[in-house]
Amino acid sequence: MALNNMKEYRIEKKLSMKDLSFSTGISERYLYFIENGERNPSIATARKISNVLD
Repeated sequence: MALNNMKEYRIEKKLSMKDLSFSTGISERYLYFIENGERNPSIATARKISNVLD
């Protein structure tokens, strides 16, 4: 999963930012920054996101 496509995957799974935050344990604010390319997640964080988004 390319992180710059994270929003597309999230929408495809019909998940809100709040849902993704709850499922991953990552704050909505940080997910927003990742989704918009303002932050680069660690490997562990990227893995949490990718596991939820398949």
